[in-house]
Amino acid sequence: MTSIASIGTGNMGSALIKGILSAEEKLEVRATTNSAASAKRLAAELPSATIVSLEDDAEANQKAAAGADFVFLGVKPWMMADTLRELAPSLDADTVLVSMAAGVATDDLATLAPKNPIVRIMPNTPSSIGHGVIALAPSAEVDETTVDTLRTLLSGAGLVVELDESEIPAMTGISGSGVAYFFLLAETMIAAGVKMGLSEETAKQMVVATADGAGRLLSEKPDPSAQRQAVSSKGGTTLAGLQTFIDAGLFDIAEAAAQAAGDRSLEMEKENSEVING
Repeated sequence: MTSIASIGTGNMGSALIKGILSAEEKLEVRATTNSAASAKRLAAELPSATIVSLEDDAEANQKAAAGADFVFLGVKPWMMADTLRELAPSLDADTVLVSMAAGVATDDLATLAPKNPIVRIMPNTPSSIGHGVIALAPSAEVDETTVDTLRTLLSGAGLVVELDESEIPAMTGISGSGVAYFFLLAETMIAAGVKMGLSEETAKQMVVATADGAGRLLSEKPDPSAQRQAVSSKGGTTLAGLQTFIDAGLFDIAEAAAQAAGDRSLEMEKENSEVING
């Protein structure tokens, strides 16, 4: 039976574990949290898992990781160095470390746990409802069988895309952070509806349903350009609205936003590397 340890299981970690369990129920899952209160909440969400808090047991992380096939690292980037230094002596040589930390490079993780194969993943928040995008970037030491196993496990949380580590900033720019761009557009559309005379609640209901419907259509026919053209009659209302976006430079704005998010992820890698390497 495959065994998984989730260290520092916050919102994203618990979302991934839920997704993993939906894809494969025959797993041994051990998870840790900081507080006893969060461990109690997580135990209610994941009744088949063993949940222990650091508040109840200072060695909970080491005990959870010992003998695990996969150790998911869900701690904050600035906590990674201390966490891995504590864990390293408890890890089996063939335990695969799966880091969810943004801005912590594989080379720096390898400095902290040199005997273990390492995989970086980058999930986005819809993973919590099984509709996420999860980038998977294995190091050279990870064999294809292990990658396949991990891909299958993560598939319960959404679309799993194997990338080179150098491509993670691009994924961060358009998908990891990209979810928030859609939320921001929804905010602005709701505000526009209110300004045009709708109540906020009515505008919110309409925009949320519009986003849901557009997403479903795009999922069935994944060609956004064709979908846009299909609803853009010459001289019609949709084309008038779209032209306003285009004239305002939407394509340039979207590219700049994605680039800014990707650049920030690289800056974070540099910052965290300096902390890890002194």
